[in-house]
Amino acid sequence: MSFILKLYGDILKNFKPKAMEIINITDKLKRTGYFSRRLLECITHIAVHHSASPMGKFTPYVFARWHTDPNGRLKAPGICYHFSITGDGKIYQCNELEALAWHACDANIYSIGVELDGNFENEDPTAQQITSLLWLISYLNAQLGKTLIVKGHRELPGNATACPGKNMMAIKDQWQINNPK
Repeated sequence: MSFILKLYGDILKNFKPKAMEIINITDKLKRTGYFSRRLLECITHIAVHHSASPMGKFTPYVFARWHTDPNGRLKAPGICYHFSITGDGKIYQCNELEALAWHACDANIYSIGVELDGNFENEDPTAQQITSLLWLISYLNAQLGKTLIVKGHRELPGNATACPGKNMMAIKDQWQINNPK
């Protein structure tokens, strides 16, 4: 783990946001309806999630099918994240920011859900994922004109979960860059 911490420390120390691409797939994902809407002014946080599945095994398209399955656990109108970051660092937008996606219980009203592909109880996030997450945080701060607080899913009130996984939480000081001390 110390090698991983040093690697991410070096990434963060040298991090300079450069233009990255967000691939908008909001209109390509399976839906059974639409989430309620919220005002952008309500957003104060970013909730970081892991997929809790082996990295690279599933895509946002598969997650959307699971989340909307009428026989499944969620029965959501769409995928429950706003963004998904794959192992190679690609960023996919899955919902508009105004969508009140069901990703973090009571925190849904004020948070943006960002899911990183992988089970971070058993594996480590990639350097590309951390770089993309840092860029996305910076991008969202600029888009919304404020500094958003970044938390792991399990750190938000009303969320009894291991998400985003112990290995992601072990390096939280490197991606929780906006939080008050």
